[in-house]
Amino acid sequence: MAGYPVLAIGPHIFETLPLSLQEISERTKMNWPATKRFGVGPARQFTGRDDDSFEIEGVYYDQEWGGHAEYLALKATQAAGRPVELLGWSAGGFAASVFGTVVILEVGADHKHIHDNGIGRKVEFSVKLAPFGGDGGPFGGLF
Repeated sequence: MAGYPVLAIGPHIFETLPLSLQEISERTKMNWPATKRFGVGPARQFTGRDDDSFEIEGVYYDQEWGGHAEYLALKATQAAGRPVELLGWSAGGFAASVFGTVVILEVGADHKHIHDNGIGRKVEFSVKLAPFGGDGGPFGGLF
């Protein structure tokens, strides 16, 4: 049972089922270090972008709709240590946008209500990404 595509990290497509996205968080940071001045308060100077971050959180119910194989495949892509493309779809999954090249920093899961195969009946997962190039592409502020 497949749903509409929402997001893709390289070959991994997140749909409404089985890897259901629940939350997307993105942060764009800029550097404004303070410089001390004699006789007055410090002043700030813009020195450029800092690391952007992007995190998704989701859930899958492996016993009902699957998802664990897809989760393990995502971890294998992370372990390969290669940058991948980040894509997002518009409503209904008819048009995709390329957000840029990213690296997978962290993948994790919390298994709840463990089944006899050792996999949770409910698994909440998270994936942390960062831009690969740092060239100021479209990644920052993508949503």
